[in-house]
Amino acid sequence: MSKPASTSVKIKLTVWGLVVCFLVALALAAAALNWSVRKNALADSEAQVTRFVAGAEAAVNRALLGFDVLLASTDDLLGLSFSPSGWLDSPSASQLLRSAARQNLMVRYVALLDGQGRVLASSDPAGTRLAVELPEGFLQTALAQPVSTLVVSAPMVSFASSERVLYVARRIRMGDGSRLLAVAQVPTAMLVSVLMQSVDIEGLEVTLERSRGELLLGVPMPTEASPHLLEPQLSGADAGAHWERPARLSHVPALVVAHPILYQDLWISASLPVSAALAGSSSERMSMLIAALLFAAMVVSTGALVQAYLGRMNEARQMLAQSKAALDQALGSMVSGFLLLDARHCVVQWNRRYEQIFPWLMPAMVRGMPFRAVLEATARSHLPGASEPERVAWVERRLQQQAHPDGTHEQRLPNGHIIQITERPTPEGGLVITYHDVTDMRRASAEIESLAFYDPLTGLPNRRLLLDRLGQATMHAVRSGHMGALLFLDLDHFKVLNDTLGHEVGDQLLQQVAQRLKESVRASDTVARLGGDEFVVMLGELSSERGEAAAQARRIGEKILHALSLPYTLGGQTHRGGCSIGATLFGQGSQPAAELLKQADIAMYQVKAQRGNALCFFDPQMQIEINHRARLESDLQAALAEGQFELHYQPQFTLGGALVGAEALLRWHHPQRGLVAPSEFITVAEDSGLIVPLGLWVLRTACQQLATWQGDPRSAGLQLSVNVSARQFRQPDFAERVIGVLQQTGARSHLLKLELTESLVLDDVQDSIAKMHLLRTKGVRFSMDDFGTGHSSLAYLTRLPLHQLKIDQSFVRNLGLRHTDDVIVQTIIGMARTLDLEVIAEGVETAEQRDFLASHGCDLYQGYLFGRPMPVAGLEALLSPLSQSQAGQEAR
Repeated sequence: MSKPASTSVKIKLTVWGLVVCFLVALALAAAALNWSVRKNALADSEAQVTRFVAGAEAAVNRALLGFDVLLASTDDLLGLSFSPSGWLDSPSASQLLRSAARQNLMVRYVALLDGQGRVLASSDPAGTRLAVELPEGFLQTALAQPVSTLVVSAPMVSFASSERVLYVARRIRMGDGSRLLAVAQVPTAMLVSVLMQSVDIEGLEVTLERSRGELLLGVPMPTEASPHLLEPQLSGADAGAHWERPARLSHVPALVVAHPILYQDLWISASLPVSAALAGSSSERMSMLIAALLFAAMVVSTGALVQAYLGRMNEARQMLAQSKAALDQALGSMVSGFLLLDARHCVVQWNRRYEQIFPWLMPAMVRGMPFRAVLEATARSHLPGASEPERVAWVERRLQQQAHPDGTHEQRLPNGHIIQITERPTPEGGLVITYHDVTDMRRASAEIESLAFYDPLTGLPNRRLLLDRLGQATMHAVRSGHMGALLFLDLDHFKVLNDTLGHEVGDQLLQQVAQRLKESVRASDTVARLGGDEFVVMLGELSSERGEAAAQARRIGEKILHALSLPYTLGGQTHRGGCSIGATLFGQGSQPAAELLKQADIAMYQVKAQRGNALCFFDPQMQIEINHRARLESDLQAALAEGQFELHYQPQFTLGGALVGAEALLRWHHPQRGLVAPSEFITVAEDSGLIVPLGLWVLRTACQQLATWQGDPRSAGLQLSVNVSARQFRQPDFAERVIGVLQQTGARSHLLKLELTESLVLDDVQDSIAKMHLLRTKGVRFSMDDFGTGHSSLAYLTRLPLHQLKIDQSFVRNLGLRHTDDVIVQTIIGMARTLDLEVIAEGVETAEQRDFLASHGCDLYQGYLFGRPMPVAGLEALLSPLSQSQAGQEAR
């Protein structure tokens, strides 16, 4: 066991040993005091009960003697001893008895009975008619007494009054020797009041009983009316007070005091249970117990507090020792140097790290050395070539800093390390100085700043730094009056290079582009990379005239175009490229940097739209068009959600005029603009991706119309042509979606005709063929829309599951006017005949065009000559039984 642990155990044993001794002494004292209180309580109770029994004995003796005198006086009152039997005058005797009975208030009535129990006279108003109900055998027992004495009956319930009563009787001898019995009825309640003497002792049990145990009176009285025998029977040995005997009524351990009374065979007993005898002292004993417990608790608490106090003192001594050891260890392992000065600014302590930071000071360092001497030694090391006044000035500046020891300052050492010095005063007036080497932190901070503001690939400023410089440049341009320009560059076809030759080659190109850009501008200009293949050149200090400034910016832009168009050597291969440049001027007003970037970006996309490798200045009209396009895109989204679109149908006829189908054409009813032409919004829908959900809506609506027509014999055979955009067709699940729409709407698949352009199919021939074949197996038909405008060839036409070729309206419009178009149309029709494909011409507006097409074998016609695009109701109005019959024949 360690020494600190052993000391703690000794403290605990000593403290709790004393506590146990105190507790044992307290317990013994409390027990002795409790025993004394108990003994006194029992003695007081015994004296009280003994006094009560003596009083009760005297009171009962007086009461019984009164009954005895009353009954004995009837002989003298009535002259019975000198009168023969039968001489008694009952009314007169009853009157005399009534007068005598009034003298004793405890007696209910007095009666004179003969040997057969007949009433000869009574004090009751009933006289001789009084029904006297004596306990069984009491009459014979009383008359058989050898000596005339008072006899007391067992208690019984009177039938007349329903109360418990006792009968007392005395034998009277007549002059002729016959025997009469004088009887008095006494309510037991009367005798109980005499017996208890108005004394109230809690728990006291009092009895009047015969020696053989027959209970005459009891307080409290048992509830049963039958004679009650008490155990054990009383004898001469029981006279007096006795503890721990069973109480006469409840049989609990009690103090029993019994005395025989004046009349033979009658006893008075008083029983006080031990618990009742001690009840008076229970509060006193409980108070003593509580006081003892509180004192014990105080002793235990005091012991605990003493142990805690001594334990804390012991822990404090241990912690003090440990803290000193820990402090020494901590100072030795600190990553910072540590120097402690006292109130006189003399050295008290330093750590190992301080020695490592300032190894040249160690030969001179001693405890008690003034800090000025430390600084002087440092100055000699830091300023080896300085003069003495210069060194003194350096020491004074350092001491001046120490005069206000709040915050930090840095010191560069001769070895290049940067030390951060922090000084804090101590409560005693001394100083704590820490020296932290922040060299790595400063390097990391510089690296973080570089990552935050420079592009890691090219080393050029990034967007954040560019926006900061651009904001400063715009403010400077406004103040100086000189304009500036912002050139936004995007490399042409960079994605193709990246995808074909790999990202490493793409990175090489970006690095070379960055180098050429820096070489093409002045040192005061900024070249930044925004990300990907986008660069920005910020030109400052241009002419104050807008036109001249624009010319200067254009010359620099053309220089950049030329520099970037020169060959690059990438991975051993030669590459030629170009870029698109959008330009905007700034300096004639305060403009946000982000807004300038946006303008240059818009101008750059104008160049991209014209195949790139050129420079274009921002025109406000571009912004108007961009905003218009953005609003149009937002309105398209709302229109799709709110159902502002509907389909019009342009009918398709045979040469004989039979209606065989129609082309579904999208129409937009804008709530403010009215009817918007498809040429205005289809391009926006394609660029924004909305063409996919829009095309799906057109397909579903057309199929629902086909399903509706199936219920009408006139329209059941009509076909519907639906245009499919390239973006919609290129969706991986395009075929599955078409099949799903057909299944959901219930439309017949062979009546749906999807129109695809040549450019769409040729963009990915294998994917196009796979999707078309899948849909063709479900019955869907295909038409080649705008045929002849692309680069058609028999090689792919023979592989595509086409049903129809549609001659573009640009050829139909010039029939009979331009010979080349006549030849093209004839060739298309001839090619279709060869491939067994149906031919339809769109844009037929004149009878001459129709006749030319008919003469060369065109099958179907569509155009204003036959019908303009119309709502479904207008198309259905064209239906007739005849035309439907013809349409069915043509379709077959």
